[in-house]
Amino acid sequence: MMATRPVSAPRMALAPMLDDDHTTRLNLTLAIFMFASFLVFTPAWLMDTRLLDSAAVWTKPQKFNISLGLHFFTIAVLLQLVPRDVRTGPVLIGFSYLAAIALVFEFVWVSLQAAQAKRSHFNFDSGFEAMMYALMGLGAFFLMTIAMALAVQIWRKGDRTRRGLWLGAIVGLTVAFFSTLYFGFTMSNSGRYVGAELSGGGATVPFFGWSREYGDLRPAHFVSLHMMQTVPLAGWLADRFGWNAVLVVSGVSLVQLALAAALFAQALAGQPFWPA
Repeated sequence: MMATRPVSAPRMALAPMLDDDHTTRLNLTLAIFMFASFLVFTPAWLMDTRLLDSAAVWTKPQKFNISLGLHFFTIAVLLQLVPRDVRTGPVLIGFSYLAAIALVFEFVWVSLQAAQAKRSHFNFDSGFEAMMYALMGLGAFFLMTIAMALAVQIWRKGDRTRRGLWLGAIVGLTVAFFSTLYFGFTMSNSGRYVGAELSGGGATVPFFGWSREYGDLRPAHFVSLHMMQTVPLAGWLADRFGWNAVLVVSGVSLVQLALAAALFAQALAGQPFWPA
């Protein structure tokens, strides 16, 4: 009697490295939508001469599009570390939909405010805008909870044969979740600049918009947020080249977290990230 081959899970035509399950499709679709939005908004970004807080009015949406496109693409890739039944279970699909709802809300509000040359963040010009800013903080929390939920599932049921990637995903997602929330909520309470008015950061770093004249809390937020990409990547490289996974992952995590803390302390002291 001939043995039958096990049927492999269906793969995505667009991204063959990803399993074609509902949760992965959802997160990949969100990533593609954000990257596509970056392309769609680019003509307005280049042609609209209006400025808001020393930057082109469409710079904020463009940063938002790239950052969250990368965020959801990372989630889609790291979902492959857990079995298909876990990926499609109520925990990960539930948190994915919460993140999707938060994304739609924030995308619409950020884009609408940019079109009107108004701030989406730190806007207290009216009671409604102040309320929307508070709701955006809640949205940011839900955008990050999928990362924490996935970290827990990888720790409990993830593929441990790729030790570096397994450990890097857990550490990167977890540290990014807590540090990003800390830096983000600190900014929401105290503002992004130290030593300058909200609308007056002076000379800025191109595209990023970080102040080159005053303390700016956003570089620390940026470094901590993207640990969810850099630390898993470091773990993957450790697996690829046979390095000690624990040393590589812990080393990269500590260095990046120390950098975020140093940038945060520098900003609180009123010193710019990149002096003009």
